Amino acid sequence: MEGENRSFHVPLLEITGNIRRGLFVTRVNRFTVLLKYNGSLLQCHLHDPGRLSELLLPGVPVLFRDIQSPGRKTQYDILAIRSPGFWVITDSRMPNIILRRVVELSILNYKIIDKEVQCGDSRIDYLLEKDGTRFIAEVKGCTLCRGGTALFPDAPTSRGSRQIKRMLEYPGACPLLIFVVMRPDANNLRPNMETDPLFYQTLKEGLRLGLSTTSFKVSLENERIICFRGNIPVTVD
Repeated sequence: MEGENRSFHVPLLEITGNIRRGLFVTRVNRFTVLLKYNGSLLQCHLHDPGRLSELLLPGVPVLFRDIQSPGRKTQYDILAIRSPGFWVITDSRMPNIILRRVVELSILNYKIIDKEVQCGDSRIDYLLEKDGTRFIAEVKGCTLCRGGTALFPDAPTSRGSRQIKRMLEYPGACPLLIFVVMRPDANNLRPNMETDPLFYQTLKEGLRLGLSTTSFKVSLENERIICFRGNIPVTVD
């Protein structure tokens, strides 16, 4: 695990546009939720394939934003779901955006060499470089946390297991798995063996064969500002 456990706020980026607050009603399907807003029901896009069962509770506050894009079924995207005391960011596009900003601010001392790197039958997020060493790196967002422990994944991910295997096969670069925990209450991260034993075993074997991991957490402040909240350890028993 890279870095020390630093508990502070470093502003990373500001979410632009019109952000509104509604109340969760139901999940229509994997990527669509129904919200109550100003006495009406709105369909919103949820860009997160995870279960989110511990977050999507009836009546819980939800942040959503307007998206003007022709051809879409909905004109709103979910940004975050309220957990007692803080927001949990649930847009799965954000971890990559956050990672790029963390690199730009030298919070993680890597340089981005390439993006969307073909790696066998998988596409891996980044080719990074640090101190002359190259890393083939995949970024994973984590929204599930129990008792201060972030758990990844919250739904089975055969893709995640396959990506670890392909990174280990990539020539000329060290495999690196980066976890971005999208909430501030995590003190450590563990693979969710109960939900996905295959991912757990693949990660454990990957670590034995040279895979490295790093993890950090972020928070959403004032319903708009994403802040870096420190590195946390990744533990694999």
